[in-house]
Amino acid sequence: MAPRVLVIAEGDVRDGAEGETAAIDLFDGPLLSLARDMRARGDWPEDVALYVVTSQFGMVPADKPLKPYRRTMTADLAADVIYDNFGRLAAALAKAQPAELMLAAPDLYRRALIRKDTPYVQSVPVVYLDVAAADATDRLSAWLRRTG
Repeated sequence: MAPRVLVIAEGDVRDGAEGETAAIDLFDGPLLSLARDMRARGDWPEDVALYVVTSQFGMVPADKPLKPYRRTMTADLAADVIYDNFGRLAAALAKAQPAELMLAAPDLYRRALIRKDTPYVQSVPVVYLDVAAADATDRLSAWLRRTG
């Protein structure tokens, strides 16, 4: 089975989050909730490496402990953090050697991660999930359940 990389954008910090908490557990949102539930049930596909893109820390592994914060992604912030994120995403792709990359993030977060002219994006097929779509959770679930 060919490896895949999934990057999900942060949501709001979950109520009651205190101290360092794994990125996947720190934020609310239907896509992160789906990922948490699948991992808790042991249904997470072995071929998928999961990352969270945040406005505070950039792109991080889903299990990376983070302190709660209040910060909103803006166009200026996306432009500021893109260079750090280029390196993080490139390193993740180099490590995983994925057959596919899914970005489940609003446009500002996508702009904080990639530009289409970058070599690593040209070498890996990228699936963009419209997180505002009514069927976003269903589409992510189908992508996760797909075998390569």
